[in-house]
Amino acid sequence: MTAAELIERLRTLPPESIVLVQGYETGYDDIVELKALDVVRYRNAQEWDGEYSTVDKFTGERGKTMPVTVILGRRGNLR
Repeated sequence: MTAAELIERLRTLPPESIVLVQGYETGYDDIVELKALDVVRYRNAQEWDGEYSTVDKFTGERGKTMPVTVILGRRGNLR
């Protein structure tokens, strides 16, 4: 995805939207998708964990979910 394509996609989001990126592991991938998710802040995250977790993987209080947009890379599903 080029910068122009990414900017165009981001322009469709409300300005106050939280945008996250995939974390962990090494290297870089092309951006292939922006995906809307509901997440919960993971307060006790280890340094290898992301700061947020999807609701289905979270065992804590689910009442504090927030909508975000995640920038996904080509092999992000393997992380």
